[in-house]
Amino acid sequence: MVKKKLIALFFCLAALLLITAGCIGQDEAQAEPSAKNISETGSEHADVVYLSGGDYGYPQPFTIYPRGPGSSKVGMIFDSLVERDEKGILPWLAKSWNVSSNGKEYTFNLRKGVTWSDGVLFTANDVKFTFEYEQKNLPVSGGIEAGVVDHVQVVDPNTVKFVLKQPVSTFLYKLTGFKILPKHIYKNVQDPVGFLDPKAVTGTGPFLLDEYNKEHGTYRFVTNENFWGPDTAVKTVEFIPVSDALIAFEQGKIDFTGVSPDTLERFRADPAIRVVQQPAFWGYQFYFNMNKCPELKDRKIRQAFAYAIDRAELVEKIARGAGKPGKMGILSEDHLWYNPTQPEYAYNPKKAEALLEEAGWLDTDGDGIRDKEGKKLSYVLSLGSGEVRIGELLKERLKEIGIDIQVRALEGKSRDANLRNGDFELLISGFGGWGRDADYLRTRYCDTDSQAGSVASGARVFGYHNATLNALAAQQLQETDEEKRKEIIYEMQLVLAEDVPAIPLYYTTSYDAWRISKYDGWMNMYDHHARTHSILSYLKRDGLAKKR
Repeated sequence: MVKKKLIALFFCLAALLLITAGCIGQDEAQAEPSAKNISETGSEHADVVYLSGGDYGYPQPFTIYPRGPGSSKVGMIFDSLVERDEKGILPWLAKSWNVSSNGKEYTFNLRKGVTWSDGVLFTANDVKFTFEYEQKNLPVSGGIEAGVVDHVQVVDPNTVKFVLKQPVSTFLYKLTGFKILPKHIYKNVQDPVGFLDPKAVTGTGPFLLDEYNKEHGTYRFVTNENFWGPDTAVKTVEFIPVSDALIAFEQGKIDFTGVSPDTLERFRADPAIRVVQQPAFWGYQFYFNMNKCPELKDRKIRQAFAYAIDRAELVEKIARGAGKPGKMGILSEDHLWYNPTQPEYAYNPKKAEALLEEAGWLDTDGDGIRDKEGKKLSYVLSLGSGEVRIGELLKERLKEIGIDIQVRALEGKSRDANLRNGDFELLISGFGGWGRDADYLRTRYCDTDSQAGSVASGARVFGYHNATLNALAAQQLQETDEEKRKEIIYEMQLVLAEDVPAIPLYYTTSYDAWRISKYDGWMNMYDHHARTHSILSYLKRDGLAKKR
């Protein structure tokens, strides 16, 4: 066995990385990522941690359900070349890299002696194979966007070079979701979507899949004793079915939970429980389908919706204060590149009515607004069963300005399928990822030829086109100067706020709670809201050398 090298406090993030990743500031880039500050009474390790379960698919990149919990379970098993911690991007399977002066060639120096969980040696051939395999077989989430990479070259067994078609500011950031596959297994798999064999979950990551039950939504991950990296701080992670996570936490059945605002003070008063608020990186979005409802192509009508919906009311009544109203520039105000100069769209039904009138819609008979041909503004609003109360409040507010809404509740997977296929008129969906690199303003709202985001990432709006936004999006993607790129992202937010292709209703700022005596090593990635999704939450943050 190869002796594991010390990963020096998760390394310093090089200034060059910041130029290409465009995710964090220069001052942060030059600072060494700090270890989690664990209280004296908090436990730094646990034999078993129990978490709330639910089926998110078989945990390999092609068979998970496209939401965050599915991707995070893949990350328990499969590694990326680079990872994320609290500060930014850090080396992982690649111990270092360099970028050519023209920004088109990324050469990664891989760790030596890394093995797959079946004992086969990991090499640069696996990296090249994964890229080429995923060009033909798209993973559910992650992967490298089509059209970015020209080719991947194996320099030697421990060196691999990505040659891009043009400079891409987000390339390193995107690689955090690029999970490397074992070539010796997947090269013989023609249909990875149907690949449910135990060999399908052969990875280089810190855990092995010991048990999965689709019916009950249970997962059991155990330590991979051959893992190349830091020792696991949690030896076994179990996801178990619970009917009510908060009650299960109080009964000691699970060790981590979200806390609702009405029970917050009770938990805060318990010194044995740590309560921490999440950043506003999970939210609900209201979608227009401009293909099915062509009148919605008129931005005055979309703006009217934005003024008619009381987003502060949603935060108060639905989130019970644990949230922030949505911004029409899309990015949450907790995002590193949020533009505070954008229009606010405060609740103003009078303004909404005036915009509808300007667009040619009038209420002449007291039975709702109609156009000059008599067509009524009436829509079916599709949403998940857990979002009915949001739909009811929206229906009330939109009725005030003469827009008729019928609320249609669906099972979550059906709602997501309808969103993906464009089978809706109006729709509400909640998802995470609002804190990640602002390039998602391109993948969600531009109608270029680039690969659209998945449903979990917010999907793409239907029937929307803005040439200015498309041009800005293409420009920021190639801009490697961080400050210049930030200026472009600011401008994109202004364009989006003016056009309102979709309405972020509100972003949640939920609370997490855990017993510090059981395990106190939970951490967030700098761009993500869920501590249980970070693989570093389960690993030792200091004394990282592991003897073989």
